Amino acid sequence: MIIDAHSHIRLPIEGLSENRVNIYGVRDNDIEQYLTEYEMNGIEACYVFGAESFRQDSIIQAENEALARARDRYPDRIFPWACVNPAWPEKKLRRQIRYAITDLNLYGLKFVPICQGVSLANRGFDIVAEEAIALGVPFTSHDGSPEYCSAIQVAYYARKYPELRVISAHGGLREYWPDLIDAAKELPNLYICLSGPTQQGIQAFYDELGPEKLMFGSDGGIGSAAVTTAYLRRIERLEAPQEHKDMILGLNAKRFLFGDS
Repeated sequence: MIIDAHSHIRLPIEGLSENRVNIYGVRDNDIEQYLTEYEMNGIEACYVFGAESFRQDSIIQAENEALARARDRYPDRIFPWACVNPAWPEKKLRRQIRYAITDLNLYGLKFVPICQGVSLANRGFDIVAEEAIALGVPFTSHDGSPEYCSAIQVAYYARKYPELRVISAHGGLREYWPDLIDAAKELPNLYICLSGPTQQGIQAFYDELGPEKLMFGSDGGIGSAAVTTAYLRRIERLEAPQEHKDMILGLNAKRFLFGDS
């Protein structure tokens, strides 16, 4: 089984104009298009994040609801995560997190602080951690962007909240992946999605950490399917036994959400 632990979809959302074009030049996805492109790469399921909530506060709830409807159509293939705005007033922030997790049954909480304009050091992210721990769901954040969400900030966040399962969404990207190696050795709650490091970085993560904390991801779904193909090739080229590649390609992501069941 292959699971992409980092994908996005642009679903139709009430209140937004039709035929929107994103930064990659891609218009709205329909779910079938999105899944077909993943099937082309042999990928059976995805962690799915929205594409608008990070930039447009007013449609966050609507996008979370759209993701839940997509999951209901394809429950074995689409594992959606919610977004909220950490800058919201505390009561609204807590209410929206509980709505997304308890009422919509989304799988975790996903953030892009560099787009949302809120640092991981902000009090709002403390509230996010408190709610995620209480609700038993994981947290993932874009990382590799200094000031708001550097790789080391994600590591410090995981250290601050040892009960919270934290995924570095990009493994520090191309330059900052070395910052995560020692942190991931130290912190049992810190995991790494390999959507961003160079081939050298992916190999270094494996050599230093083994396969257990690593998950394949491509940041795909709203750009060319060739991006996902390229990230799959990086795992294929990894110097590791096939059983360890299988863990990275999907078994770890499945176990992360569902345990050993």
